[in-house]
Amino acid sequence: MLMERRPTGWIEQAVTARMEGDPAAAATAYVKALERDPADPRALRGLYYLNLDPADRGALLPSLRSAIETATPHPLGLHLLAHWLHEADPAAALNLNRRAARHGLPTTRLRPAEDAAAASGGLPEVVILGAPKSGTTSLAAYLAGHPRIWLHPLKELHFFDNHWQRGEAWYRSQFPPLRSPGLLRLEATPNYLQHPEAPQRMHQMMPQARLIVLLREPFDRALSWIGHMRTLIGLQGDTAALLAEEAGRLEAMSAAERAALGWCRPNALSGSLYAHHLRRWRAVWPASQLLVLRFEDLALQPEQVVRRCLAFLDLDPDALPAGRSYPVHNRGSLPTTATSTATAIDPALARRCREGVLAEALDLWTQL
Repeated sequence: MLMERRPTGWIEQAVTARMEGDPAAAATAYVKALERDPADPRALRGLYYLNLDPADRGALLPSLRSAIETATPHPLGLHLLAHWLHEADPAAALNLNRRAARHGLPTTRLRPAEDAAAASGGLPEVVILGAPKSGTTSLAAYLAGHPRIWLHPLKELHFFDNHWQRGEAWYRSQFPPLRSPGLLRLEATPNYLQHPEAPQRMHQMMPQARLIVLLREPFDRALSWIGHMRTLIGLQGDTAALLAEEAGRLEAMSAAERAALGWCRPNALSGSLYAHHLRRWRAVWPASQLLVLRFEDLALQPEQVVRRCLAFLDLDPDALPAGRSYPVHNRGSLPTTATSTATAIDPALARRCREGVLAEALDLWTQL
C-alpha cells in the first residue's frame, strides 16, 4: 500500500512500482503527484506510457481528470487526458488534442478556429524515426530550440506502430493547423524505425515528410535498451542471459525471417538490426528525404549534428540562440562521451553478437 509522503516522494514511488512491474501502483502514485503539481512532466509522461489494465485506468480517470481540468491549461496534460479518454469518448479526446495542439501558438501562426480546414489539424513535416536509446530525446529537444520548429510535447506518439487503428483524424488532431508553412512540425517516435509497416503507412499519409534516424553502436544500444526496460516495465533476468537467449533465437532464423522481423521481446539485439530496418525505409522513401546520423557524434559534437539536421531541413542554423548549451536529455541513453558501455559483459558474448547477428548493422554504423 502506498503511504502518504512529501510531494517529491510520489514520483519516487511511481518509478519504484514501475520497476517492480506494478503499473497500477505506479499510476496511482503518478496521479497523486499530479494532484500536488498538475504540470509535473515526469508524472504526465509516466502515465502516458504505462501499460494499464482498462479497469485500473477507469478507476483513476476521475482523479486524473480533476487534476488536469482544474489546473492552468497545459498541453502535455491535455494530451494525456485525451489519451485516457480515447476509448470511452473519442470525440472529446479529439477536441482535447486539437486544443492542446493550438496552445501557446500566436493566432498569426494558426488557421482561424472557424476555418473548416483547421478542424482536421495538421501533419508533421519532420519525423525522428529512431533508433531507441540513441539520443533521439536530446536531438528532438535541441531542434526544438530553433524558432521555426514546433515539437510535439509528448515526443512519442506511436501512431504508425501502436495506434494506427485510431485513424488519420486522430493523428492530425495532434498537430496545429498552420496558416502558412512558416513552422515545421516535428514528431519523434524511435520505434517507427523497426516497424515493418511503418515506412509504407507514413509514405501513404505524408510523402513529403523528411525523416531523421540516429544509430548507436548496435551492441551498446542493446545493453542500454535492457537497462531502459528494467526501469520502464521491470524487466527481469541477468543481462548476459537475456542477450544470449535472444541471440540464439535470432541465429536460428533465416536471413529473410530476420529481415521481416518487427518487435521481438526483449528487443535488445532485434532493435539493433539497423541494416534490415533501413532497407525497408529506403525501399519506399527517396534518399533525399532520409538523413542517417550517429549517436556518438551527437554525444561529442551536438552543435555540428544539429546544424547538419537544420541544413537537411532547409532552416537557418544561425537562427539558434547564440551561445546555447546542449544538456543531455533522458540521460540513461546519452553519455557525455562515446566510450562503450559494454565493458561489464563477457567479451566472448559481445563478440558473438557483434560478429554474428549484428555484423551487418555494425558495418552500416561504422561506415556512417
